[in-house]
This record gives sequence, structure tokens and C-alpha cells, in this order.
Amino acid sequence: MQPNWLLIVYYLLLWGSARVRGTYRRWRQPLLRGPEWFFNVHVQPDFYTGPGRKILNRYWIRIFVSYLIEVPLTIAIFVSGHFMYLIWLILGIAAFIHAFHVFSVDMAERQARQFAVSEAEQPVAAIALSLTSRRLRDYSNFRLETAIALSLVISFSWLAYYYFSTPEHHHFREVFAAPLFWLYVQMGFLLAKLVIVAWRAPIPQTQAEEHLAAREETRKLYIKACDRARVLLSIGILSWPILLSVPPAIMGRVNTIQLTAVLLLGMVLGIWQEIRRKRLLDVTLRARPVKFPELLGQSQALKWPLCYQPSVPMIVLKGVRGYSLNLANQLTQLGAAYLAGLFVLLALLRIGH
Repeated sequence: MQPNWLLIVYYLLLWGSARVRGTYRRWRQPLLRGPEWFFNVHVQPDFYTGPGRKILNRYWIRIFVSYLIEVPLTIAIFVSGHFMYLIWLILGIAAFIHAFHVFSVDMAERQARQFAVSEAEQPVAAIALSLTSRRLRDYSNFRLETAIALSLVISFSWLAYYYFSTPEHHHFREVFAAPLFWLYVQMGFLLAKLVIVAWRAPIPQTQAEEHLAAREETRKLYIKACDRARVLLSIGILSWPILLSVPPAIMGRVNTIQLTAVLLLGMVLGIWQEIRRKRLLDVTLRARPVKFPELLGQSQALKWPLCYQPSVPMIVLKGVRGYSLNLANQLTQLGAAYLAGLFVLLALLRIGH
């Protein structure tokens, strides 16, 4: 079996099943709290039989925008035979889906607020914001971090030995381009984990325990997702020198074993992820949504999608036009530097050429 089949099967089966689950989950999301709710907006009784029907239908249509982008690109990749680009497609579409979903939900909620129950749209009287700094190590498993670090040391030591000891001439990019790229992506997930741990948001003093529990479960879910991605990338890096050292005569058998292992691991992790999501949903629904008062007093002045507010320590601020990324936050600046470094790395390694 050729190595390209690993990417093809992964894309069609694992990524395809994840796309179907995600689409179904987003389709049901507006009504999860019951017919008197539209997402987190408490709407009037005739909302879904009146103007709310059009708002709901437009939200459902926006769910499939990502397919309009992905399907033509997928066809182009399969026709051209450049299956390596499937990795870029998955990363790009995954980022687009999450960002566009936040935008779509925010738009739908703003449209629905004119039909909301007036009492529910009154801001809560008192809010709290925890000043206790959460530490990354409090959300890290020492054994897992040690295993990841050890696997990286073994992988790159093995690659260095292979590069300098084999009699054949190997180009640097042929040996190190893929693992260096995967290592950089792994650092990106570590940065995402740091952002998740450091994220700050106010909570209402009423039902404070329920809101705190919902925030903590959400935080743990996304942190586990980051750790899972880092483990999978570490396995990929560790398997790279193995694949380079395998004799051509048994390469097909090794690829078959690798493909089977990836599929089984993907199915197990997919089931585990859905169980965690179900637990998160149960905890989240216990916390009644509330409207927070204006914290900045200048939401009208916030620019979408970027703003610069040095006096506000939060990463994302909400204005009248939606969410804005605060470029004055240090983690936002670190994320921008990471993206710039990614483009430089791609140019140096010429990934995909």
C-alpha cells in the first residue's frame, strides 16, 4: 500500500466522520435548551413560528458554507494527485469552521435579541472575575509531558544518526522537513493550551457554581483535545525515522500496519471525545444564560475583527459588531509571532514541493 493511501483513508473516514458529527451537533445547537431558547437568547413563545424561523434557517444554511469551500478543493487535490495537500486542507477547514461558527452564532443571537423576552435581556446586577492566576502545570500531566519530551529526543536523535551515518546522500529537507513541521504544529497546540488555561471571563454571582463548573469542563475538554493532538503528532514524528529505515521490500506491510493503527486509534479517540462532549453538555445546560453589563463603556468603538485595548487584559472583546481580537494582549501577540514563524518555516523547508 502506498503512503498516499494513509492520507486518503484518514481524510475520507476519520475526517469525514468528524465532519458529519460536527455538522449534526451544530444543527441541533440552537434548540438544546428547549423551544423557549435560541442558543443563549430567551425568546418569545411564537419565535419559531414567526420571524425566528427565518433566522434559524439562515443559521442552518451557514453551517454548509464550509462544504462549499472544501468540496471543490478536495476535488482539485484528488484530480491533481497532490494528496499531501489534504493535511493543509484539514487544518485550514478545521480553523475556518471554528472561527466561522463563532461568527455565525453571534450573528444569529444578535438577530434574535429583538424578539427576546424583555426581562431576560436585562444585564445581571453583579458579576465576578477571578483574579487567581491559573498555571499551565496545574493542567498538565507530568508523565504525559515526560513521554512527549522523551519521544522527541529519541526521534530527532535517530534522524540525526540516520542523516549522518547512512552512505546514501540524503537532502536535509527529505529527512527533517516533515518532523520539523510536525514539531512546530505541536508547539502551536501547546500555545493553544496556554491560551485556554489563561482565558479570563466574568461570571454572574447568581448560579456562580454552575457557571464555574461549565467553564471548567469546557476548559478541560479543549485542553484534552490539545494534549491528544500533541500525542498524535509525537507518534507521527517517532514513526518518521522508522519509515525512513524500513527496507523497500516490507514497506507495503509497514504502511498497512500503520494505516490500521491510525484508524483504530482515530475511532477510539472519536468515541472518547463524544463521551466528553456529552458530559460537558450536561454540565453546561445547568447554568442559565445571562446577559452581562457593559464592561468597557466603549463597545461602539471596538473595531471588528481586530482592536487594540491596552487597558483591558482580555484576549477577545465583544462589541456591537461581534468579537474582536485584542492585539494589546501578550498571548495574542505571541500567537501572531507563531503564525509569522510558521510562514517562515514553510518557506525554508518548502513543505509540499
